[in-house]
Amino acid sequence: VAGKPGGCPAYRIRICGAAPGSPQLFVKPIQSRLFLFSPDEYRPLCQDRYHVSQRLTLNFGLRWDYWSPYKEQGLSLSEPNPNNVLTANQVLTIGNTPITAIPGIPPAVIQSWEAVGLTSATADSVGYPSALFRQIYHNFSPRLGAAFKLNNKTVLRGAFGTYYFPMPLNLLLQSTRVNPPLNLRFVNNIFAQNSDLTFPYVSTPPADDYIPATTVSVTGVCPSCVGPPPYEATMWTGNTWNDPMEETWNATLERELPANILMRISYIGTHGMDQEQEFSVDPQEPQYNYAVRTGQVPPANTALLRQNPFWDPIADNMTGYSWDNAAQLQFQRRFANGISFDWFYTYSRALSTSDPNGFGLPATTINSPGSVSGGGGADVPAAIQLLGEPTNLSYSQLQSLAYYNSATIPPHRVTFDVVFMLPFGRGQRFGRNMSRPLDAAIGGWELSTISTWNSGYWMSISSSLYQFGNPRIPANQRPTLNFGGNEYRLWFKGSFNPTQASNVSGGNLSTLIPDNIAQDVVRPAGPNCEGQYVGQLPVQLSSGCYDAPVNYYNYSPLGNIIGPGAWDSDISLFKTFSLGERIKFRLEGDFFNAFNHPNGEAPSATTGLQPLFEQPNAARAIQLAGRLTF
Repeated sequence: VAGKPGGCPAYRIRICGAAPGSPQLFVKPIQSRLFLFSPDEYRPLCQDRYHVSQRLTLNFGLRWDYWSPYKEQGLSLSEPNPNNVLTANQVLTIGNTPITAIPGIPPAVIQSWEAVGLTSATADSVGYPSALFRQIYHNFSPRLGAAFKLNNKTVLRGAFGTYYFPMPLNLLLQSTRVNPPLNLRFVNNIFAQNSDLTFPYVSTPPADDYIPATTVSVTGVCPSCVGPPPYEATMWTGNTWNDPMEETWNATLERELPANILMRISYIGTHGMDQEQEFSVDPQEPQYNYAVRTGQVPPANTALLRQNPFWDPIADNMTGYSWDNAAQLQFQRRFANGISFDWFYTYSRALSTSDPNGFGLPATTINSPGSVSGGGGADVPAAIQLLGEPTNLSYSQLQSLAYYNSATIPPHRVTFDVVFMLPFGRGQRFGRNMSRPLDAAIGGWELSTISTWNSGYWMSISSSLYQFGNPRIPANQRPTLNFGGNEYRLWFKGSFNPTQASNVSGGNLSTLIPDNIAQDVVRPAGPNCEGQYVGQLPVQLSSGCYDAPVNYYNYSPLGNIIGPGAWDSDISLFKTFSLGERIKFRLEGDFFNAFNHPNGEAPSATTGLQPLFEQPNAARAIQLAGRLTF
């Protein structure tokens, strides 16, 4: 059953099966109505320009950003109570609406959650923000700009401004789907009609097991549908919520050069504050820490390693921050004498603690922060998750463990685009006096290109490995080798068995990756009780040696390796024919990846091996097109 765009239907029905006509069916109550959010939004702005002199101009501005917290009109929001999440199994609902009054939730859903210990309270009854997020009134954004003419060919510009952003609605929708009691699933499982869970394979389902006769009861209390704890949920610190803010400043020097060329040198700085930050609350104590602290084998039920075994929450506050400093050099030629171009070089250093796109989840998780797959930002760990459980670390010190280079911005980038009128045809450098028929064939063609080169992106070593030194390898010392029948380049000192490599050239593999794993710069934690490096650590207990899984927060540096760079060039050759006063025909040939240049794949985050037998970019593509305009 499909819902309207942007909403969720009352029920989601999915039919699954290995063969057509299979009667397996489940129905999941989502909402009794569509999610409807209705924030108010006002953004007044005042701005003025003041000419101090013929050389100096100033711009002033002030903006006030106001938007009310997102409030679901059906009151269908809940979250674990941040005031007692470590001691109680309680969720909060909007305003003074009790959980039983949320429209469309079958009573059995609430009763099933209550059967496993869930309680509820309204936000108003506990003094929490009624909309689960506090109202912000102080979003005032000053803006200042200045332009100073040094001489007739040189101008200096600068600006400073602050900007506020509301919470992305998608972020709220994504997180609320996992919060009790709105996530309970009732299932009519055709396989469960016998004790072996093989009913469709050994019996012919009766007519009542087929749509539309089959039904799913949502009236019975079903604690087993809830499942055992801990329960996932998203918790916001709505009583201290702030809107994300960004400060940005820039300075630009523009200089007119000969040959219609403009030179521009720019610096741009950005500081993000009050960004959404995931942090650890009620985390599971690592088995190694528990064994060392208590001298006992950890319980098999790992939920008991949490202060409150009921919850496995994802917690969000607004303490994330970022810094970005960028410099740009640009040369621009206005179209003259048949040519125009733009050439840019940009250097950027961007670091962040939080998810930069405000849409997806951070690229890392609490216990595995090493991977930076799509963007910066890891969860801020709790001290209990660190090796040895230090008690003297502040929140800001813990947050610094999640602060590292953004994996979405390369440090260096060069971009070049040009439009060039080929010098062939009547009145041109070559063929100035050629005949009109010949000029129609070879005259008037133009060539354009866009070319880009960038250095590699920042990346991290796999969170399953620990760094005991600098894993980087200078470019001129990276060996190539055959491993598993394929050719690779060793990009950084990863973890693999070097004795299985052959045809090594261009570097000393035994020095970079010793045969003895205990001497490797990058290796699993260990050794365990048997002296093996398999992601375990030995703990000597009174009952003997215990192999504790290594699942404490990986303290290794993050975002500390730059991957391979890449470049690409697209070229177009085109000409426009005039077939009359109003009719024109354009003939065009486009060459994507014109030089058929293979770029390098990113190396494995585990082994450090870069595959040389494949490429991430597409091969050259040629497109021929004709366009008639009339």
